[in-house]
Amino acid sequence: MGISESERYHRQIPRLRSPHFWIIIILFVVLTLSHYSELLSGIPVLGNVSLPEVASPARDSLERLSYLLLIIYSGWALGIIGGAALWFLSAAAMLPHSFFISLYRRDTVLESSVSLIISVLAIILIEARRQNKQRLERLEKTVKDLELSQQNYEELFTNASDAIWIHDIEGKLTLANKACEKLTGYNVPELIGKDVSEFLASDGLTLARQIKERLLRGEAIEQRYEQRLTRKNGSEAIILVATRLIVSDGKPQAVQNLARDITEERKLRDNLQFYLRGYLKAQEEERKRLASELHDDTSQQILLLAHNLDNLTSKAGSYSPQKLRDELEKLHDLSQQAYQGIKRYAQALRPRILDDLGLLPALEWLAHEITDVTGIKVEVKTGAIPQLAPETQLVLFRIAQEALNNIHRHSKGSEASITLECQENEIRMTIDDNGKGFELPQRLSDFASQGKLGLTGMLERIRLIGGELEVTSEIGKGTKIIVKAPFRLYK
Repeated sequence: MGISESERYHRQIPRLRSPHFWIIIILFVVLTLSHYSELLSGIPVLGNVSLPEVASPARDSLERLSYLLLIIYSGWALGIIGGAALWFLSAAAMLPHSFFISLYRRDTVLESSVSLIISVLAIILIEARRQNKQRLERLEKTVKDLELSQQNYEELFTNASDAIWIHDIEGKLTLANKACEKLTGYNVPELIGKDVSEFLASDGLTLARQIKERLLRGEAIEQRYEQRLTRKNGSEAIILVATRLIVSDGKPQAVQNLARDITEERKLRDNLQFYLRGYLKAQEEERKRLASELHDDTSQQILLLAHNLDNLTSKAGSYSPQKLRDELEKLHDLSQQAYQGIKRYAQALRPRILDDLGLLPALEWLAHEITDVTGIKVEVKTGAIPQLAPETQLVLFRIAQEALNNIHRHSKGSEASITLECQENEIRMTIDDNGKGFELPQRLSDFASQGKLGLTGMLERIRLIGGELEVTSEIGKGTKIIVKAPFRLYK
């Protein structure tokens, strides 16, 4: 990097405070007084300041040589600024003497000019040497910094907890760190030269080729992706990989991969999902059992009670007081209300219509129930939907049920709609309302921390069958929930 004139000037200031500066000033004053000793001869003290007595031409030459040496000394001690300043002062001292005082004008002018030219060249050479020395020092420092950076990088690369490896465009490994040994079971020398295809199954190899093609097209792989590789002992490892292209002179040279082993994390997650799926299945089975008992046992008993009370009321008219008859009628009305309530609760726990007729009739029944109970107008829109797997139907129904309950409890909306459609390899259900909306968190997983447990339950349910959940909401403009479930037919 070049140094500006301002920086160079400020670097000269400390030199002006050095002893060299004052030595040069004193020598210059003494030399100039000696140079003009003829004019100063009548002045006490100053007239006695001169070089030793020699012939006048020789003394003038000696003085000009002294100026030359003093300028060179100034350039060496004070830098180009000090040398240039003394050069101008020396020129101002020598040239008037050569033109107006010296008896040998031609020779003195020539000698003065040669001295000034030589001194300029000397200052330039001194400054060039100084700058060259500074450049060499900076270069040496840069080389040392680069060596230190390379050493730190190599140490970081070698001892990184994540596995890092580099392979050429053809897939041959050229570099790997120690973490690769733990990941693959091979030591580093064994890994070098191996082809990445030796570690990947067919689907993993296909994914690797797709990633490479995207990189070669100039696409950045910003998100990490999962890959499965086979270890030396034949076991499978699940890794989370970040991949980037190494380019030199505008041409792709190699591919760098950074991977983290998530095999144990995936096992824990799969186990958690397994237990959660089992828990939800048991919960649904218990709901189904309770709904069946309420419908087949308790509700039948209450219905029988209502029937008996009805008979008693009709027969007691001839021999019971009117007051007793009125009380019995009240009991009859209460039993009817209890029957309807238990029937409604049983349907909410596990509507038989879902098992008997499928998802679409169950959603239409749910919309009708919500409209009757809450007054919210719910419309169901759907196209041709095949008979889905029971677990898919159940998850979609529960999500719709929870969404409509949230609309009733929180949104203060008056209208809602459920749209069910089949798109390629997935079932898409959209639930939206005209309610007050809410502010979304940055991530769906943050719903639980905000107390929105219903949305958290929806997210967990759809994940159990490999689906996705999207939520969009805006204050004053309602909420939309989009559920995408893998397309699985009833077997």
